[in-house]
Amino acid sequence: MIGIKPLPILSSRVLVTLLVSYCFFGLLFLPALHCQAAIIVLDPGHGGNDNGAGSGSAFTEKQFTLALAEKIAALLEANHRVELTRTSDIQMMPEDRAAVANHLQADLMISLHAAVAPYCSDRDAAVYYHSDEHLTLPFGASLQGMPVESDADRPAWVKLQVQHQHQSRSLAIRLKQSMGDSDSFDGVTVSGVPLVTLMGADLPAVLVEVGCILPAAASNAQQFELLLNGYAASIADAIETALPGLAR
Repeated sequence: MIGIKPLPILSSRVLVTLLVSYCFFGLLFLPALHCQAAIIVLDPGHGGNDNGAGSGSAFTEKQFTLALAEKIAALLEANHRVELTRTSDIQMMPEDRAAVANHLQADLMISLHAAVAPYCSDRDAAVYYHSDEHLTLPFGASLQGMPVESDADRPAWVKLQVQHQHQSRSLAIRLKQSMGDSDSFDGVTVSGVPLVTLMGADLPAVLVEVGCILPAAASNAQQFELLLNGYAASIADAIETALPGLAR
C-alpha cells in the first residue's frame, strides 16, 4: 500500500497572497461582477386608492405601471440589483417613494407612468426630470399636510432633487435617445417640470410616461401584452445605455 502524505498547511502569508491575487484578477477580468452592477429603483406610479388613469375601468394605470416595472426588473436583475418601491397594490406618499431610493443609495430612480386617452398614443413616450424653477408655494399653503409659510421655508427634503438636476436631465436625454432608436416608439420627448414624486430623491431620477390607458385596453390582452413587452425591453435597454454616463 502506497503511503499518502498529508497536504502541507499553507502559511498565512501564502494565503494572503492568493487572496489578493484572486481579488486583483477578478476585478481585472470580471468587471461585470464587480464594477458594472448598479442599484436601480423602479417606481410603479399610483397604487391603492389612487388608480391613476383609467379609474373606474377594468384596467387602470396602477396595474399597468406595476406590470411594466416587474417586466423591466426581470430584464435587468441578471446584471444589477433592481428594487421596486411597491410590489403590490398599496398607496404610497411621494416622499416615501423617493425615500426607498435614498435608503438604498441607488444609482438611479425611474418612476413609471402612463398617459390617458385621448391625449396619448401607444407609440409615443415622454421622459421628465424635476425642475422647480416655476414651483412656488403661496403664503399659508401646505405640502403633504405640512404648513408652509413661504417658498423659502419649504421642508429640506423637497429640495434634494434640485442638487441632481443636471444629472437627471442628462439621464433623461440618454433615455430619450435610446428609446427613440427602438422599434417601440415613434416619438420621445424630454421636459423639465415640477414633480412631487421626484423632488425628494437624492440621486439621478426621472419619470417615464409610456402607453395609453384606454377603457377597452383589457379587452385585447394579447395585444396589450405585446405592447408591454416592447415598452419593457426598450426601457431596460435605455437604462443599460444610460448607466455608464452617470457619475457614481
